[in-house]
Amino acid sequence: MTYRDDVALAERANQAYYDGAEPVMTDAAYDALLDRIRAFEREHPEQRIAHHLFDRVAGGDSEGGDVRHAWPMLSLDKVRDLAEVRAFAGRILAEGSPLELEPKLDGLAIAADYRDGALVQVSTRGDGTTGEDVTRRARALRITGLPDRIPDHRPIEMRGELLMSHDDFARSNAARQAAGHPPFANPRNATAGSLRAESLDYPVHATFILYDRDDVVTEATGVTGAPMPAAAAGIDPAAWGFLPAASLLAAPDEAGRDLSQITDPDVLIAGIEAFGRRRAAGEFPYPTDGVVIKAVDRALRARLGHTARAPRWAMAYKYEAQKATTVLRDIEMAVGRTGNISFTGVFDPVTVDGSTITRATLHNYAFIHDRDIRIGDTVEVFKANDVIPRIDHAFPELRDGTEQPYDPPRVSPLSGTPLDTSEVIWRSTDPNDSLGSWISYAVARDCFDIEGIGGEIAAALVEQGLVGDIADLFTLSVKQLATLPLGENRQLGEKNARKIAAQIDRARHQPLGRVIAALGIRRTGRTMARRLAAHFHTMAALRAADEETLAEVDGVGPERARLVHQGLDARAEVIDKLAAAAVDMGEEPAEATAEPGPLDGMTVVVTGAMTGPLASRTRNEMNELIEAAGGRSAGSVSKRTSLLVCGEEGSSKWRKAKELGVRIVTPGEFAKMLGLV
Repeated sequence: MTYRDDVALAERANQAYYDGAEPVMTDAAYDALLDRIRAFEREHPEQRIAHHLFDRVAGGDSEGGDVRHAWPMLSLDKVRDLAEVRAFAGRILAEGSPLELEPKLDGLAIAADYRDGALVQVSTRGDGTTGEDVTRRARALRITGLPDRIPDHRPIEMRGELLMSHDDFARSNAARQAAGHPPFANPRNATAGSLRAESLDYPVHATFILYDRDDVVTEATGVTGAPMPAAAAGIDPAAWGFLPAASLLAAPDEAGRDLSQITDPDVLIAGIEAFGRRRAAGEFPYPTDGVVIKAVDRALRARLGHTARAPRWAMAYKYEAQKATTVLRDIEMAVGRTGNISFTGVFDPVTVDGSTITRATLHNYAFIHDRDIRIGDTVEVFKANDVIPRIDHAFPELRDGTEQPYDPPRVSPLSGTPLDTSEVIWRSTDPNDSLGSWISYAVARDCFDIEGIGGEIAAALVEQGLVGDIADLFTLSVKQLATLPLGENRQLGEKNARKIAAQIDRARHQPLGRVIAALGIRRTGRTMARRLAAHFHTMAALRAADEETLAEVDGVGPERARLVHQGLDARAEVIDKLAAAAVDMGEEPAEATAEPGPLDGMTVVVTGAMTGPLASRTRNEMNELIEAAGGRSAGSVSKRTSLLVCGEEGSSKWRKAKELGVRIVTPGEFAKMLGLV
């Protein structure tokens, strides 16, 4: 980008920050952009173009507003080097003033004017000299810490930060989405955007943090030209309903040091580091990226004065960036241990919170789709309150047309089998992809048919280490199931646990074909599992068969025989554990009788919904009935088909059977053939 491009981008980012629009870039990227502009202007002063990036308050509106401030609402000079903080502290302490430490809050600076004890006007910082009257819109918000009335009837102006705590943001964003609006990107934009909305059809919660006050009339001290510390002149703003910024850190730090009247630079540095740890641990309820260091003495404030944009008696120290912007180059899918599909963004190297990263989670496909995150997008990466880097959102304003929408494959990246995409969290359906997939597959209706164990519970059983294979399902106790954690502050519960335990006990007595299917051996789905069970009758006989013997089974062949033989060897320990858990392993066939089964020698096809006595039967259960009655189940109608069980006329299989002269029966007629009615 050229120098002019940099200036245009910085001005656009500055305006977006002020207006509460979608952010154009992170604070760290904005600071780096300004540094680049400064460096260019130092080297090429003759090419400098007119702009107000360095001579107006940060985040200010270049056109100001209709409210003139009694004294300038300034920004703060920012540093990232503790040596500069120590030098600043030394200068202030040498002047005889103690220092106070406050959190640097990420909100919208406002002034609240009181007359005769009543709140009469709220205005924004604007260009520092004049701001915008937002009284009506501020009254539409539910603001904690900004009382309508105070007990002091003098003209008083209270200044502070209007922002959203993490709880405010969660509640307001939820209400906004419920009203049909897209969510805000972050608390700062939510605050500014809500304050500038002409109307709101949902509740917005915010907080006002007081950092300075000033009596418009001259105080008895006669000192003018600097804001009064919030707790000066014996006034307790907290008693009036305000929340002073200094009070957020006024309590002694973790080493017992007072941070409201600091007279030792070492105590100041220790306090900054202590708050940094608190912030990184997610223990501070408001969005913050640093601390503010101020001289306490008002006379010193007045004497030191200020530049065009910042006071000389205060500064801000910014911690290592927890956010950064980079370019997304790819999105990778992976199957987790529980069978869940994860999405990971791969991007250009970027430094976040002191470490260089190239990958971050994108949660799930719904997250990517809802935020319209595309390959090639500039994205925001952060590690707030978490060790795992995350991508938060993209910046559509920076697109140049080369970005590509992301349309992930709906198949497993490991096995190529179709994914279960019916829920927000996609899951693998292949038992060989992961332990969680295997558990989910084994408890399904066509295998052990353990009702109540869905994908969430299967994943939780794996995450808690309660199951290492499918045999472990049969050792679970009611207590283990009842206390199984499901999501935040939720457990399965004893009532559900007892129901599942009963289902597990019933599952011990499933037909051998279902047990074989539950093993998840490649190329042994429900149909092949039934054929193997019908041929060998017992698990012991199946395990004793060599590849040549397996290949003799109808539909197996040499390649499938090899896979089945290898799979049985790999699952040997699991099969032994299933037998030890009293799971049925098949029975030797009864001695042949003179009377054949009702479907002996017949090939039967089933189509359409079953009715009457067969209404509750799944297709797999229908096939099991056919094979138990001596028949062979098939999936399509051909010249070899003996019988079509048809739930409704007119289907393609029905028409094919009509053409070939295949006998067609209704589900009721078929039930009678099997002696079920």
